[in-house]
Amino acid sequence: MRQHLHRLAALRIRLPKAVARRVRARTGARGQSLTEFALTLPVTLLIVLFGLDFGRVFLGWISLTNASREAANYAAMNPTAWGSSPNATVQAEYARLVTAETSGINCTMPNPIPIPTFPNGSTLGSPATVSMTCKFHLITPVIGDILGSLISVTASSSYPVRSGIIEGIPTPSPSPSSAATVAPSSGASVGPSAAPTATPSPTATPLVTPSPTPTPQCTVPNLVNVKTNAAGSKWTKAGFTSANLVYSPLVGPGNNYTIKAQSLLGGITVDCTASMTVYDRVQ
Repeated sequence: MRQHLHRLAALRIRLPKAVARRVRARTGARGQSLTEFALTLPVTLLIVLFGLDFGRVFLGWISLTNASREAANYAAMNPTAWGSSPNATVQAEYARLVTAETSGINCTMPNPIPIPTFPNGSTLGSPATVSMTCKFHLITPVIGDILGSLISVTASSSYPVRSGIIEGIPTPSPSPSSAATVAPSSGASVGPSAAPTATPSPTATPLVTPSPTPTPQCTVPNLVNVKTNAAGSKWTKAGFTSANLVYSPLVGPGNNYTIKAQSLLGGITVDCTASMTVYDRVQ
């Protein structure tokens, strides 16, 4: 009995210590998590802001590229609007197109809008080039301190001029009139001119096409169950050439066999120049 009482007393003493250790462990884990969160939060926010800045700049560059393409295309169709005799209406439409294309890119555009350039002149086929540079404002503080709060983004496009006159082609001069007026001389009587007599056109002589020479026809002999040493004579008697009878397999002295099949059907009519193969077995 006394031993049981001592054990219960020991459990009562040890139980609070175990609970205290568990509480201290849980409190330490929570403190460690808060410390790690406080250390990683600025880095996470910095990465997120940098991604937002990169996306803004990339999308802005795409819009700026589209604006430069549209401006270069419009300038290629109106190359003389910026020449010696400028066209204010065309230039105003050019500025409106660029402003409408870059209105939502959060980038400070230059003022005035860059005009197109024609490095090889404004002749047909020469390039019309438009280059634009705008300033982007960064929202990431650390990146802004390193690279600067403003980043320059440039886009350039070129299109061939599609309006004008092709150089080197002469302008055709008007040909003189073929009808000449002849004034009659004094004292000469002008009478009706004789009508020309029509010359009959020659009649085409039909060409006589010679009729083709008919090819001689021969009847194919039946050489099945005939020995090869006797097949040649039957073949030539039918009107065929001996060289056009082919043996498969080849024959020779002491190598004669009975023909079991032939490539042409016996009894049909073919050209006498036709060839035939005979075989030692049914094909």
